[in-house]
Amino acid sequence: MIAKALRLAAGILLLPVDLAYGIAFYRQMAAIQRLQAPEVSLLLGVTGYLAFHVLVAAPTRAYVFGHELTHAAAAWLSGGQVKGFKVGAKKGSVTTNRVTAFIALAPYLIPVFSLIWALLWAAAGFFWNTGRVSSWFFVGLGATLAFHLVFTVNVLKEKQSDLEGVGPLLALGLILWANLTLVVGVIGLMVPEVHFVPYLTDGFHRAQGLYQAIFHQLFSL
Repeated sequence: MIAKALRLAAGILLLPVDLAYGIAFYRQMAAIQRLQAPEVSLLLGVTGYLAFHVLVAAPTRAYVFGHELTHAAAAWLSGGQVKGFKVGAKKGSVTTNRVTAFIALAPYLIPVFSLIWALLWAAAGFFWNTGRVSSWFFVGLGATLAFHLVFTVNVLKEKQSDLEGVGPLLALGLILWANLTLVVGVIGLMVPEVHFVPYLTDGFHRAQGLYQAIFHQLFSL
């Protein structure tokens, strides 16, 4: 009961951070003046995936595989062992000898297929001149990021056991912050008006100001 109350309190304390970084995210996106070729390719990938998801079929099995693979990879990176790995048409499971917040939330924080796509593209660069077709890298990146974000939103609409150990409110706050930061980081690599470090510092100072305002409001009564 105490642990649950502490997780709830941590989730409430994280709300100003999410609000602050939401404002910082908006400011970075609003600074974009015109799109260059990489951004257009990224948007084509995003649009193409969304059209496929809505008009053709939602690749649920692929998401389930990536979801469980990310759990397993997070467990390995945390020094744990994977003792079971199952993937079904709509759900799967991973059995590990340890469970941490990172292992539980990893699929919602990390776009595993975007990472795989980037690694494959980098490997291809050792054998072919991928620079001549670099637009396809951004198309694939946009498609895999859209895949990650769409399924993350969809699965979070339902009750997820992954969130229970962390605390639903705290977990959702961390997931929101991580995905906002992910989007800024990716776009910042292509768009000169979007800056990752200023986004981080802007959000930090805004959160600091919100905490100070709340503290003064509570204790000046």
